[in-house]
Amino acid sequence: INMWPHTVAILIGGQSKRMGSPKHLVTLPSGQSMLETMIAFAKKISPTTVIVGGKVEGVRSVLDRRTLHGPVAGIEALLASEVDSQYLVVGCDMPYLQPIHVDPLLECNGNAVFSFENHTLGLPLKIHTDELVHCTAYLDSGRKSIRGFIGKLPHTTVVLPDEFRNSVTSLNSKEEISKSFGDNG
Repeated sequence: INMWPHTVAILIGGQSKRMGSPKHLVTLPSGQSMLETMIAFAKKISPTTVIVGGKVEGVRSVLDRRTLHGPVAGIEALLASEVDSQYLVVGCDMPYLQPIHVDPLLECNGNAVFSFENHTLGLPLKIHTDELVHCTAYLDSGRKSIRGFIGKLPHTTVVLPDEFRNSVTSLNSKEEISKSFGDNG
């Protein structure tokens, strides 16, 4: 398996209102936290992993430059960090994600994102640091939507295969985790 030569960035800065506690620390039925699951995913495809929006011991971290501005603010801090020139940005709450699912994005030139049933998915997102200026301008205009931001970028949209649908789903509540993993956890 060829490693992607750039960085996987895992967003952990959300408020986790629906989860009730920090999402990245939620333990899955496997016994691993959501974040541990996502770090394991990142290590399968890239030599470099960075955590965005909080500090995690033993992993390079980038803190948001703005609070309460959502994932786009995390992306802004990431693009400004100079860790790399390209990133695959994922949420900490996507425990089903596997390398095969993101390969179509990594194979694209430039920025790339999935769509499903004609809707752009916010994450995973492959993005280049050249987009920092657009990211900052978008946030400065008062907007926060990751889909709105992606819509302002030049990007390739890859239609997500049906069988990958659940793999890119974010788990936002304990109910979603229970439903997703079954109640045997």
